[in-house]
Formats: sequence, C-alpha cells, structure tokens
Amino acid sequence: MIGNSLAACLAVPSIAQSQGAETTRSGNVTILDEAMAMPSLGRTRRIWIYLPPDYQASRRRYRVIYMQDGQNLFDRATSYAGEWQVDETLNRLAASGDPGAIVVGIDNGGRNRTAEYHPRLPWSGLPGQADAYLRFLIDTLKPIMDRRFRTLAGPASTLIMGSSSGATVSLYAGIMRPDVFGRVGAFSTPLWLEPRLDQLARTKKPYRPGARVFLVSGRDEKVGDEPKGIFAKDQPAMVEALVAVGYRPERDIRSRIVEDGTHSEGFWAREFEGAYRFLTAS
Repeated sequence: MIGNSLAACLAVPSIAQSQGAETTRSGNVTILDEAMAMPSLGRTRRIWIYLPPDYQASRRRYRVIYMQDGQNLFDRATSYAGEWQVDETLNRLAASGDPGAIVVGIDNGGRNRTAEYHPRLPWSGLPGQADAYLRFLIDTLKPIMDRRFRTLAGPASTLIMGSSSGATVSLYAGIMRPDVFGRVGAFSTPLWLEPRLDQLARTKKPYRPGARVFLVSGRDEKVGDEPKGIFAKDQPAMVEALVAVGYRPERDIRSRIVEDGTHSEGFWAREFEGAYRFLTAS
C-alpha cells in the first residue's frame, strides 16, 4: 500500500497543458499519430517522434528509444511539470558528432496511467495493465516504427526509458521481454512496490549479451508524506539482483544515487544525457 500523496503523483493527467506556455519542441519533433489504436487496451494514444537532425540526409539506421510520459519529453506547452528537453540534448550531442537515435514518446493514459505502468495496482494489489501495455509497444508500435523508419531493430539497439511509474514499466519491460528491450533507463523507480522487480529479475533471469541498465534516484528523494530516501533505499537490492543473473557492474549496470536528486522533470532532464551515453555505448 502507498500513501495518498504518491497515488496522486502516479496518476498524473494525460494532457496537462502548462497554462499560456509556448511550444518549446524542436523542428525535428513531430506527432507520429494523434490517436494510435492500442488493440491490447482498447484505447488510443498520441505518439511523438524525434528524428536525428541528419535523418533525412543520411541512409543510416538508428537506435530507437521508447519513452513513457511523452507529454513531458519535448515540449513545455504540453508538460505536466516541466520537460526533459530530450530534443535539445540530442540535437546538441548530434552537433558534436554523436550518431543519434530516434525517440518515440508515448503519452501517458491520464487516469489509466498507473494501471498501464504497473503489473499490479499499487493501492489495491489487483492486476494492473502493464502486460497489455507492453503488447501495444511490442506488437503494434514497434512494428510500425521498424516498417516506416530506418531503425536498428535488435534488442541492443532498442532502448526503453521512463521515470517514476514510467520507470516501473520500463524496467519491467527489460525483465519480461529482454528479447525486445535490451537496454533500460529507469529514473526514480518505486522499487518497494509489489511485485518486487529485484525478485522478478532473479526469477526471470533477463540478462542477454549486450544488455544494459541505468538506474538513478535522489539520495533523499520522496513524494508527499512518503519517507525521505524511499526511492533510493531499494536501488542497491536491484543492482544485486541484476549482478546475480549475469549483468556486470559498471559495464552493464550504471547505478546513481544523487545527493540533490528530487522527484521532478528537472532532475530527470539533468540525468538524461548520462543515461543516453551509457545505454548507447558499444
């Protein structure tokens, strides 16, 4: 069970426009589909796409990063509480010679966000919809991306990232479907919730050659009336579980507990570049 303050944080609105904010998204960020069908969930969802600056001029294939809470990734005008500045960061790196990646931003489902991002509902223990959400990513969205764009489709080139509940479903994806999502970025994961993802990793043994996991949380990070440091306290256990099933410390796992980290888009935006560099390294 979790406190009401965290439950409210987990269930953020799907479209929470920043009042009066002008768009901040770069020209190479577009909407792939305003209402893509999600057959496994019986819903639709807005999908964003970032293409590297040289995409139109090149013939290369690119890694793909699937990211949760698409509203908050590129544009302050659609963000709930600030944006990650994913496009600005990747455009800056591209200007310095980085080979780049395609980023697919999937909007969260508003009142359905918590259910879609958790295999078990935090407040009741009833089944969540994470498996159905992953079926959408794997059976519907990824085939569209691999068919319509020049992607590197293998697991070592297919990344998944998210924060808070979005981190839960991202890490869950890497554990349950390592054949698809070989590299995972999990920012401020509520690792104390059931099912325990460290225990699930020990059972499922997701390691495959080329797999990598980036974990980060704030040392004193909390939400509302939850205990200070609740996001950091179980991160070492997650690392231990990954090492136990074959991940190599430092090479395959990067675990950061940051002194001034907070549960916020500002913190996650600050950590995004490091996660990207680690997860896309050879």
